Amino acid sequence: SGLESDDLTIKKIIESNPLLESFGNAKTSRNDNSSRFGKFMQLQFDARFAMVGSKCTTYLLEKSRVVGHGNGERGYHIFYQILAAPEEDKKVFGLE
Repeated sequence: SGLESDDLTIKKIIESNPLLESFGNAKTSRNDNSSRFGKFMQLQFDARFAMVGSKCTTYLLEKSRVVGHGNGERGYHIFYQILAAPEEDKKVFGLE
């Protein structure tokens, strides 16, 4: 039914947030999970006002963290998550 479809769309949008944050959050000297980016989430509705999707625009605020960081700090979480991935997953992306 339409209601179940709406619930699934909402669930997918909510569940995408941790993945998006791994690309923009990093450990800093003050916070283990500090947001270094901004995001604008545009929700999309059909003619009956049922949610049908979303579009996310991100703004990386600290591009220098991609190539370096201060003492006691780390780069973006996604880099460490990729390095911790199983070897067979790394091979898919040519990271062996």
